[in-house]
Amino acid sequence: MPSLIRPILPPEVEEAIGLMGNRARVEILRRLSMLGPSTIGRLQAAVDISRPSLNRHLDILAQAGLVLTDPPAGMRHGKDVVYVVQSARVRELTKQYASYVVGA
Repeated sequence: MPSLIRPILPPEVEEAIGLMGNRARVEILRRLSMLGPSTIGRLQAAVDISRPSLNRHLDILAQAGLVLTDPPAGMRHGKDVVYVVQSARVRELTKQYASYVVGA
């Protein structure tokens, strides 16, 4: 495959594309930013996505540090989980991506 189609990118750029290159994840982050701390039920009503898909995307975002959960994974035991966007991490990831794109 030509290198222009599949260039070797820095790991942080690959991570940004993998996380932020997904429309559902971007919309989840956007809505969660607008709503503030939210349970999955509140977020699901705003995003209009199936609960299993929303759970999957939230897990990926949480593992990447873009979303914080309270209580954290492994300590939930039937409790409602509240999700919060980690704005600083989102800005960091988008800054790394933008810096690569513009050659900075």
